[in-house]
Amino acid sequence: MILNIVLVAVGGSIGAISRYKIDKGISGIIKHNIPFGTLGVNLLGLFIIGFSYRIFEHHIVAEELKHFIVIGFLGALTTFSSYALHTFQLFEKGKIKEGVLNILLNNILGMAMALAGSELGRFL
Repeated sequence: MILNIVLVAVGGSIGAISRYKIDKGISGIIKHNIPFGTLGVNLLGLFIIGFSYRIFEHHIVAEELKHFIVIGFLGALTTFSSYALHTFQLFEKGKIKEGVLNILLNNILGMAMALAGSELGRFL
């Protein structure tokens, strides 16, 4: 039990730092009203979760590794709360088109990335 908590905490720390660095990196390259940094982080996280799902489904993987990756790392990496806040802020600023586009991009591309990761995991 204690080991799982430590693994979640360590994975969460790595995920949070990764989220920060990836978001800032993308946002520094793509300057737009739509928060592409958050989108990029979410798409990466969804791809990894789809991939992990297939790998864990077909290979014997220690529960501790699942806790580290899925709950810790991916739980902190993906940014649903940031996505919701950024979308709310777009709507609040009257940028309805950008807000709706942000919702569509995150959800449609997110599902596509989860599927792509899952298919890669199935292939491997």
